[in-house]
Parts: sequence; C-alpha cells; structure tokens
Amino acid sequence: MPTNKILEQNKKKVDEIGAIFGNSGVYFIDFRGLNVPEMQDLRGKIKKIDSGFKVIKNRLILKYIEKENKEFGRDLFSGPTAVAYSDEKIVEVAKILSEFEKESKKIKIKFGFIDDKFLDESEIKSLAKLPGKDQLMAQLVLSIVYPLKKMGMTLSSPLKNMLILMQNLKDKKEKEEVNNG
Repeated sequence: MPTNKILEQNKKKVDEIGAIFGNSGVYFIDFRGLNVPEMQDLRGKIKKIDSGFKVIKNRLILKYIEKENKEFGRDLFSGPTAVAYSDEKIVEVAKILSEFEKESKKIKIKFGFIDDKFLDESEIKSLAKLPGKDQLMAQLVLSIVYPLKKMGMTLSSPLKNMLILMQNLKDKKEKEEVNNG
C-alpha cells in the first residue's frame, strides 16, 4: 500500500503531466535502445529551441487521462514513453524528432497532439516537412517587401533615365564647346 508521501508525489507528477498536455504541440515517442548520451543529445536539441522533453511513466499518464476524462486509447501508452512538447515551436520539435528517428533508428514516434487534435506518426512526419515559424515569418516579410521594392525601382527608373539623358546632354554640350572654342 503506497504511503501518503508517495501518493502526494504521484498527484504532483499527474499535475505536471496536465501542464505538459496544456502545450500546443505534444509528441510521444518510444525511446527503446537509446543510451544515456543519445538521450541527452535529443533532450539538448529540443531544449535548445526552448521546448521540453521528459520521460513519463505510462501509469501516470493513464491516471491523468482518467482524471481529465480524456478519450485516448490505453493501448497507445505501452512501452517506454518520452514526451516532447512546445507551445511555440510545434513544427521545429516535430522536425527534430523526425530527423533524430532517421539518424539513430532507435526512437519511434508514436503519436502526438496539436491543440488536442490527435496526430498519428505519418501526420507528425508530414508536419515536420513544413517550414518552421521563423522561416514562414521570413517568407511573409519577403512577400511584402519584394513587391514594394520592385515598385520603388519601377517608379525611380524614369527619373534615373532622365538624369542619365541630362548628363549625356551636358557632356555633349561641353564637348561641342571645347571643339568650337
């Protein structure tokens, strides 16, 4: 029979799981076969983009699911489970997991959630192919700036041509004066 201290610790851990599920993007992986340095490498890559990574006991996840009356299948939570999560860098975390899975062949992306919408492994890998938030912002800025720059160049072109014409005329007049004088 668990003691009150253990029950309190488990309740605190279940609350932490609730905070993790509160993120916009949550991805579950099976990390069987990863050694400690590889796990630290994966954790470091995810933390570098201000996101989180945590190994969680399935039993505690299931307690959270029961507490919140979520409708996830219990069969989803088998084997060792780690969770990567982020509120801002949803695509970037999916990219890191997908690339790490290809490189190491030791982790397996199980499933995930984006804003409480269930994603299977193939949907997460498709998400990983999308450009990240920073890249999308850069594309947006470029799509706004480029037409304005082009319009500015178009509007300044006749003025530039007129100045070149006037300079050529001035040079021609000076040359004629030198030849005549």
